[in-house]
This record gives sequence, structure tokens and C-alpha cells, in this order.
Amino acid sequence: MTSHPHIVGRRLAALLIAAAMLSASARLTAQTQVADSALTLWQQRNSALATSAFAATWRTTPAEFRRTWDAALESERRALEPYRDRLTASQFDEELLRLRLQHAWGRVLWPYFNWRESDASDVMPDVALDTLIRTLPLEDERWWSLPEHAALRGALVHERARTLLARRPALRTGDAQWLRAEFEAAQELFRSESAQRSVTTTLLLTHLDENNERGVDSVYAQWVALRPDSASHRRVDSLIADHRAARAGHAIDTYRRIDDVPLELHILRPTAGDTSGIRPAMLWFHGGSGTSGNWSHSPGIVRELRRLGLVIVSVEFRTGSRFDAGPIEQAEDARAAFEYVQRNAARLRIDPNRIGVAGFSSGAGLALWLGTRGHSAHALDTDVALPERRYPAAVITSGVCVDPAGPKEDGYFRKRVSERASVRLFSPIDLIAAGQPRTLMIHAANDEYCDFTDAERFSVMSGAVGNDVWFVPVPNATHFFGFYDRSGQAIMRSAIEDALAHWGWLHRP
Repeated sequence: MTSHPHIVGRRLAALLIAAAMLSASARLTAQTQVADSALTLWQQRNSALATSAFAATWRTTPAEFRRTWDAALESERRALEPYRDRLTASQFDEELLRLRLQHAWGRVLWPYFNWRESDASDVMPDVALDTLIRTLPLEDERWWSLPEHAALRGALVHERARTLLARRPALRTGDAQWLRAEFEAAQELFRSESAQRSVTTTLLLTHLDENNERGVDSVYAQWVALRPDSASHRRVDSLIADHRAARAGHAIDTYRRIDDVPLELHILRPTAGDTSGIRPAMLWFHGGSGTSGNWSHSPGIVRELRRLGLVIVSVEFRTGSRFDAGPIEQAEDARAAFEYVQRNAARLRIDPNRIGVAGFSSGAGLALWLGTRGHSAHALDTDVALPERRYPAAVITSGVCVDPAGPKEDGYFRKRVSERASVRLFSPIDLIAAGQPRTLMIHAANDEYCDFTDAERFSVMSGAVGNDVWFVPVPNATHFFGFYDRSGQAIMRSAIEDALAHWGWLHRP
């Protein structure tokens, strides 16, 4: 039996068409694989527009920076060109745009970093920047998922907010100062509601994640009016509710007011032993580079101290994000908080002779500043004689920068302090003297933010004048080890317990 020739022809044609389609699909798959491989090679190479290359320009002049940074963009364009035939057209266009966005990001941020790291007296804006920004698709939603696009949007908003804060006194009072300024900046920079909604949602979520809910009411209604999606709305409301819930179940005192905003102390009683009697106490200063942070942030130290029978007084102090405050204002808040606790020790059921200070990162800097400068004078007083200084009873630090004005740290501390005082007045390593309190310093051996050798040198120098200082290194650990490194956490807990027993604050059976 033979098949009808028309049927055979149709079947053969179908098979040939299918084969051709499979062949085209295979070729397309192969081309895509080649393009993806080439894209990976391109993206993994060292870029002339990398953050490290950008940092190398911070101490140059504006003209030198422009020449260097523009040349870096041109170099990257030339380096991308040989990939044109190895990438898909859309991949090539996207990579070219990413270069332009990264270049613009550097142009936006360079004036600030130049001010921070050089002798420049002010942040000098790039007068040609607006022309450059107008050439970029800032409001084109197709590109919003690119990390360089998000970084540029954030940089533009932040730097416009800096200008608004400088020009508008009303923004420099009250709470959430930077958040309010950045919301206004977003409205000025982006015309479309969708762009404003995207930017402000990111701002609000970041603020709530890094700070707390206080002051957020000043922008919340404005954000809701932009009609955020339901998932973002639930996330924001959940974070606000979580922060408010954390305030329940313990006493809260106001130790001072700034622009009618109360700065609070959260009194956390021990969780073991005598939980209601008169107990030793530690004031806790959270980290966050002085820019952000919340009273509840701690890498396990607060929990351990409470377990060992101490009262924790967690201090809310002025941060850069909420109050546009710097090291001097934060030092003054730390001093005022300690004085308040000491005055109210009986009411707070705290032993007045055993009130110490503890902190992580920038908060550890505040604790160590109180332990070397003392709390007996205002932060800017320069004539307090050593015999007249009053100190906390003890100090515990984790990840402390002992020489914040030194060459190993960035220039922000030096710039902010030098506007009003000598930076050495706020540098613990320059304030070492005999008679300072017993101190436990816990420090990660691979700390990438606060120098390990400087911290160890501080302990040696302080011990050499007769102070009781324990320095506990945490091997193979980095700055934030206390939040996730179990072996480092075990070392930290053991060191705290041993130190408290050594000081007579803990009585082992």
C-alpha cells in the first residue's frame, strides 16, 4: 500500500519545516548562550568606573576629576565595542546605558566626597550636571531595575536633599529631617507619579529599616497620596507596627528635648537573677556610623548583659538621618543621657556606683569617648582638668574606632567636628590618662571598618598608664560578627561574663 503523493509531500514539508524550526531554535539558543557568556566576561572585568577608581579621584580638583572620569567613561565605551558582535543588541544597549548611569552617579556624588576628603571648605556643586542628567532616561520604567539606575536615582535625591536642608531652615528642625528633605527632592526631580512613588517607597522602607518609625508621620500621608502598591503599603505599615510594638513592655524616660522632639531612654530590666532589685547598669549606644540606627539594634551584647543580671538603658541619640546631627551633638547626647541616669538611679533601681557604658561601632565610639573624656563637662568644654573628670564605672566596646580623626578613617568625622572644635577633643586614643575606667574591648581580627591594630594599640597605651583594660580579639571575624558569627558570638559572651566577674558585677556560684 502506497501513500498518496500529496500526503507524502505534506508530511515531508512538515518535517522539513519542523527541522528548520528546530535548527533555528538551536541556533538562537546557541547564540543566546554565547551572548550570555560574553556578557558574564564583560561584567566580571575590572571597570575604569568602579567605586575604587572613583575613590581615587576624591582629593583631586574639579577639573582633574572631570577629565579623569570622562576619560574613564570613554575608555569603557571603547572596551565594550569589541563585544558588540558577541552580545545581543539589547544586551549591548543596556551595558552602554549602565556605563553612562555609573558615570553620572560619580558626577553627582563627587562634590560631597571631595569636600569630605580634601581641604575644601564647602560642597561645590557640578554646574554642568543638569545638562548631563537630561540626556539620561531617568523616568523610563524599562531601566528602573538596573542597579546603576537605582543608585543614580538615590544619589540625585540625596544630594538635592542636601541642598534643600542648607537652604530651608524649616527642614532643619524636628524629626526625620533627611527623610522629609528627600521626599521634597523626589518631587522636584521626577515629574511622573510612578517615578515619585517608586523613589519615595524606597526612601520610606530604607528609613524604617535603618532607623525607626518616629517622625515618619510627617511624610506618610504624602506617600499614601502617591498610591503605592498594596504589597509596599503592607510592608511599610508592618515595619511601623513592629517599631511601635518594640516600645511596649518596658519603661521609657525622656532625658532631653531637641526642637520639642523627646530623646528617650529605654529601661530594660534583667531577664535573669534579681530582675526587680537595685542592679548594676549599662547605657547602650547603638551603631550605624552616626548616620542611622535605632535604640533596639545590638549584636547580642544587650541580650547577654540582661541575662547576666544588668539593667540596660538603651539610649536614643541624635543621628544624621533623623536630626542632621554629627559627632559633637551625639557626644553631648551621650553625656546628657549618662548624667540623667546617674541623677535618677534610685528611681530606676540602679546601683549609682555601678553605671557603665557599652556600644557597637559608632556607638562604641561614644562609649569609649565617655570613658576617656568623662561626663563631667559639656562636649565642647576644653578646660576640664584630669582630676576633675568623672567617668562611667566601666566600658564595653565592640568594633570601636579609637582614632576617628586619624588617617585610616574617612574624613567625615574630621570635617564635622573641625567646624566647631579640635578633632582631638573627640578622639579616644588622644584622651588616654591614668584613672580611667575598667574597659573590655572586643574586636574582630579582620574588622574592615575600625582598625584592629589601632584598637589593640589603644589597649596597650591605656594599660601602660595603669588602667584596667582587657582586649579580646575575635579571630577570622569581620566588623558585624556579633550579628551572625556563632563562634564569634561565643567569644563575645564569654568575654563579657569574665569581665563582669572580674569587676565584681557578677557573682558566680
